[in-house]
Amino acid sequence: MPTRKATRALLHAITVAALLALAGCGGGGSSSTHLGGQAGYTNSNLKGTYTFLAMGSDTPSGNQYEVGGVLMADGNGTVTGGEQTYSNSVAAHADNVTGTYSIGSNGLGTITLQTGDSSIGVNGTETFSVVILSPSSGLISQFDSSATSSGTLDLQTSTAMPTAGYAFSVLAIRVPADTVLAFGGVFNIDNNPSTGSISGAGSVTDLAQAGGNEADLPLSGSVSSPDPMGKVKVQLTAGFTVDPISFDGYITDGTRIQLVENDGFATSAGTAYGQGSATGSYTTPASFTGTFVFGFTGYDFVGTGSYAGVITSNGTGGLTGGQIDQVQGSAVISAALTGTYANDTSGTGRVQGTTVFGNPVNAAGPTMIFYLAGAGNPVPVLQMDTTARSAGTAYIQGGSAPSFSGTYGMGYTSSTLFSEDDVNAVITATGGSFSGTANENVNFVTAANQSISGTFSAGSGGQFTAMVTTNGTTAAYAFYFVDSTRAVLIETDGNQSTLGTIRQQAAP
Repeated sequence: MPTRKATRALLHAITVAALLALAGCGGGGSSSTHLGGQAGYTNSNLKGTYTFLAMGSDTPSGNQYEVGGVLMADGNGTVTGGEQTYSNSVAAHADNVTGTYSIGSNGLGTITLQTGDSSIGVNGTETFSVVILSPSSGLISQFDSSATSSGTLDLQTSTAMPTAGYAFSVLAIRVPADTVLAFGGVFNIDNNPSTGSISGAGSVTDLAQAGGNEADLPLSGSVSSPDPMGKVKVQLTAGFTVDPISFDGYITDGTRIQLVENDGFATSAGTAYGQGSATGSYTTPASFTGTFVFGFTGYDFVGTGSYAGVITSNGTGGLTGGQIDQVQGSAVISAALTGTYANDTSGTGRVQGTTVFGNPVNAAGPTMIFYLAGAGNPVPVLQMDTTARSAGTAYIQGGSAPSFSGTYGMGYTSSTLFSEDDVNAVITATGGSFSGTANENVNFVTAANQSISGTFSAGSGGQFTAMVTTNGTTAAYAFYFVDSTRAVLIETDGNQSTLGTIRQQAAP
């Protein structure tokens, strides 16, 4: 099976990923030409305290790594302070950060962080490409010769002690066994938040791994009090391992914690979403009702795999009206999707969906575990099949037919067993086509201000099909829109495993 040396990409919740092998090479820097995206962005559009999280591959071996933390931007191009956790299969590093940043007029730019830790980055310096979506959010990608990755940047609005249930899922590399696994669940912080205890009441976890999945297991632990920047220590005792699993958590707001694993069990990262007042209430099949757009990525018996689609839960145990694009190595399935589901009657929010491909495949589809979060929050997803293990996110789809028009930020990861590309881009879409500018990191070689363009047409269920052309190379994609502001995308030609996000960009 694939080992960590074959690992390249995650998706998170809120994910994100690289779309294309854009040609060219060069160094980092902000976008100096306005092609795609809004006009009029400046450094003042990045001002405040932000949490960030990115996942990908680092040098020299191309092993999986994660970096997450907090940075303080002054609105004038200086990162005045912050802290981060950098983790790979060798070690985890906790460092304070300062730095600089430069935002181009279209919202595409770079952030440079000084960690003072020569064992990470380029002699302690990390450079990230960034797409500003609004003053409160952005997409990032590590953009230097030390690592390539994709992730998110979000304005921090609270550092209060977390309470109640949090749902999460992560793709991980086992240390030191050197194997791929995925796990997730719900950890419920007990009614007395001052102690931070997770007694196990209302908590649950699952493990997907080669040789045998372990489902619906107990989970307990603790959450420490936040430090002044909102960092907590999340310690989880799971039913599938003797030693505790430890995450450094960076609080974004009252419903989100960015997690970076920091222990000897595995290396992983993801976003935990709060259930809030709904904690413990998911006791009937009606708890899982609506149409969901999903995307997850991981590994299967042929290597890397990506999955994206849409499916409707009828609230009584049935999954209907679905569509999926599944890529496993060079094998591609595009088919209708139906199935059944069962919720955890104790109310944890764990929902197990068993799916079936329709025409033209007529075979078993992926088994998906959904961990329900509070109203409006994304839903972490875990794939648990005998031959595949993946992690990702689902979103409740809006009721009206989505449009794809205006300015957007894009973030992608493209991977094979032995390579990874990560891209940040800004685009303008109109009349069935789009064009824009991208920063790309191809196996630790960066290229700034590359062109990207494409054509697309709308299908049913919020799915758009697209042909994307870059430097004479055209590839096929599907875009699954949650609403007119957000989509999950997947490459559908089998050339590589690509998963990512499209997010509407606000005016500066």
